[in-house]
Amino acid sequence: MGQPRDRIEPVLGPVAVIERAPGRFSITGEIDLATAHHLDTLETVHGPLLLDLHGVTFMDSTGIRALLRLRQRCPHAHCTFQIESCSLPVERVLQIAGLYELLTDGVGEQAADGESAP
Repeated sequence: MGQPRDRIEPVLGPVAVIERAPGRFSITGEIDLATAHHLDTLETVHGPLLLDLHGVTFMDSTGIRALLRLRQRCPHAHCTFQIESCSLPVERVLQIAGLYELLTDGVGEQAADGESAP
């Protein structure tokens, strides 16, 4: 038998949540199983929650679940959840999941550069 193999640890991209103004947040990096818990800090925001996901380079189903959980925390008319801007990778994932229109008002990458996701 040979030498024991070193464990390979995956390289995970960081995620950052930055408050631009009260209720307005920019999120950058990757939203996946390893990082989606960072969005939990937004569950305590009172009032509107408006997200800029233009800087998100990757999002999986864990990220979708985190966004839906944030949307569900707005049970009344005075609370707003909306993705104001999103990157093409986020737009594609939301389109595939059938949630793009629910979570946005059609404000993805196509609104920024005139191109639509395939």
